[in-house]
Amino acid sequence: VDYKEFLDHDMEKDDAVRRSREATEGVAEAMHWLREDVDGVIYVLDSTSDPFTQVNTMLIGIIESQDLPALILANKTDLPGSDVQQIANAFPQHETIPLSALEGDNMDEVYTKIAEYFG
Repeated sequence: VDYKEFLDHDMEKDDAVRRSREATEGVAEAMHWLREDVDGVIYVLDSTSDPFTQVNTMLIGIIESQDLPALILANKTDLPGSDVQQIANAFPQHETIPLSALEGDNMDEVYTKIAEYFG
């Protein structure tokens, strides 16, 4: 979790860094606890945001260390600034499916891939 996101909420830098560290540790702990009961992962990313975040990298690392099948969904393709290719380039070892959950765009492919990966 990037500390700069906390700065947007009028938090002092030292407090933001501390909260960011705590949030990241919380995500790691939650994933460690969950990974024992997970058979696969559908990972939904915002295609208007930079996918190269600490949390995304950490979660993909945990997914790969458990050799879990993972399907990456690049959501919000209906919005300006959507960049599905940036997500695909960030995680080339996993298939990336573009979609707009709001508009329902490409949901047939999403359902087909879910059945293929996890059915």
